[in-house]
Amino acid sequence: MNIKKNMKKWLFLALILSAVCVETISATRLHSCQTLASASSTPIRVNAVTVDNSGVMTADAADQTTGERETVFADSALGVMIEGELDENGMYNHLTIRTPVFQCSLPGEQVQNPTYAPWVAEADLNGDGEKEIIVNLTSGYGTGMELNTVQVFSQNGENIPVESPQSGIARQFSSSVHGDQLELKLNGTTHSLALKGLPEQPAASKPPVFGGAVQQFKVDHNELTAIYSLQVGMTGFIGELDATYRYENGVLRLSPAKLNLEK
Repeated sequence: MNIKKNMKKWLFLALILSAVCVETISATRLHSCQTLASASSTPIRVNAVTVDNSGVMTADAADQTTGERETVFADSALGVMIEGELDENGMYNHLTIRTPVFQCSLPGEQVQNPTYAPWVAEADLNGDGEKEIIVNLTSGYGTGMELNTVQVFSQNGENIPVESPQSGIARQFSSSVHGDQLELKLNGTTHSLALKGLPEQPAASKPPVFGGAVQQFKVDHNELTAIYSLQVGMTGFIGELDATYRYENGVLRLSPAKLNLEK
């Protein structure tokens, strides 16, 4: 998957949105997750979420707000349905997922625009021989911006924590300016770009390279991959980082990323 052809301009606002987007999914099972044998007929709602110092997001107590619910996503082959409540800003909140085995709340929100509809996939991400359920939600989009998050559930509804692209990339990637060169350091390897060849000069603020205005995911051959955009200044797209998730000690973490520079 490549996002370069579609990214010609970048919004500086995307940096702010990227900084506040969802970090990671809780390492514990969602409190409201139930098997259908014990679940009530009323969908469970959880809207409030908190992010602790470790960058792990957890669901707070169930929100009791009432409202008309709509089907946001349905796949008869997978037997999966996502429901939510549409607000005045065109965002679905109070999301829930239902499968033939369980129903759970989905922290976060989803845009109404069908072009950016949720998608659900199945893949054996932890190597246990059973396929996990992967849910992709889009929380924002625009010119040069697309923000997606993923949540992963086992077949019985257990939540599997997923490291956020922001956290995973931050421990692998850094940037700096030295003389007339922009230096990109990825896992100990330095890539240099001439400043005069950039689409826009880096802003005076640091770091000179910003990431995550576009944040996408794909599933292929039992692998979950994150695509993370890179830019300089306000409108200068220079490439992307692609990294596949690996299951380690109960958590899906980003493996060493690959740098794909704009040519």
